[in-house]
Amino acid sequence: MDDQSRYEEVPQKESKAKKAFKTLGSYLKNVWLNFLEGFKYNNMKLPAILVAIPGVFIGFFLGVHSEVVKYINFTIDQTSYYVFSFDFSAMCLFILMLAGILNIFSALGLSGKKNFGSVIKCLIGTSIIVISGVMYMVCVFTYMNGVNSGAIPMNTKLEFGAVWWVSIISVIVSILTSVAGVVLGFIRYDRTYEKVDR
Repeated sequence: MDDQSRYEEVPQKESKAKKAFKTLGSYLKNVWLNFLEGFKYNNMKLPAILVAIPGVFIGFFLGVHSEVVKYINFTIDQTSYYVFSFDFSAMCLFILMLAGILNIFSALGLSGKKNFGSVIKCLIGTSIIVISGVMYMVCVFTYMNGVNSGAIPMNTKLEFGAVWWVSIISVIVSILTSVAGVVLGFIRYDRTYEKVDR
């Protein structure tokens, strides 16, 4: 036996970390494929996701919204700016958040039952989101306009930077996705659904 054959490469065992990553990758791939496959069998899955987005989205950016709300104040020397006698942005944000949470639960019913009643529940939550979202943006834009025009004096120089625009954009996205979800829900709901007493 020559020396060369003694040093032939022996196949190395796969490390535990590499094996774990492979298993995790395979699992995530299967989850993703199952998720996509679910759209073929449940045509209400996309509307349900769209309806649920505001609850997640508004909650995710809650810190941003609170940064905006803490600055808004329309009262100047005991008089009010424009038609607003008080700042209702925080109240609108609170209602917006509650309606978003309501829509998460309504979306579960929409995906599961697929009936007209579940679409109506989503419509109610979405209507609240649209109204409170629009009122919130009116409040924010009115305040921004008042500061920029000099009608609302500021003790410090307030810049309407990324935080303000992220807040506005997230509310717009929440309104649009929720409305799109309800419209799709009305198009796709199961018209043959009958409630069975058990």
